[in-house]
Amino acid sequence: MKNDEKTGKNHLDSGHFLDSPTLVLPQPCIYYLIDARNEVVYIGQTLNLQSRLREHKVAGLNFVRFRFFQCDEYDLDRLQQGAIARLNPALNKPQKTKSTSGSLSKQLICLKYNITPIAFERLREAFGLQPTSSFGNVKYYTPEAVEAWVRRFKQLVSSGRHVLQAKPTYLAVGISTRTKQIQLYTKQ
Repeated sequence: MKNDEKTGKNHLDSGHFLDSPTLVLPQPCIYYLIDARNEVVYIGQTLNLQSRLREHKVAGLNFVRFRFFQCDEYDLDRLQQGAIARLNPALNKPQKTKSTSGSLSKQLICLKYNITPIAFERLREAFGLQPTSSFGNVKYYTPEAVEAWVRRFKQLVSSGRHVLQAKPTYLAVGISTRTKQIQLYTKQ
């Protein structure tokens, strides 16, 4: 199947689009740049399509038409990578993927260590847990780093609550007596 069959026949001409400042409002989308031979030469993602297309023109990318599809911002990476894998456009560089085997995602960490997702984010920031790789919007952490991270804050909450932040709101971490989950407690 040729690229033009995959992207359809109803393309927008880039000249008309770039000259019209109000044709499309800023929005998250995946876009396909199409050359004069009707082949997809580049697939990208952006929050502001008009601005991004102007950047491509200034950079000298050779395209005459484009297509775009609106999506949620959190889907941008996944949809772009899927489209690149299907069409293999000439101007997209191959994506280097890191192996995530043996690594833990936020969801797995929350389940394994009985931590609420909100507490995970605040504790991750407070105790400096850094992701080692990512795929799309999912970040992965090494099991060793997670173990050390969990030990650090569990020592603090073993005898009660530990204050992480006093201003502007009181923020403490502790273990819920009802759910036995590590949770955050706030008070204004």
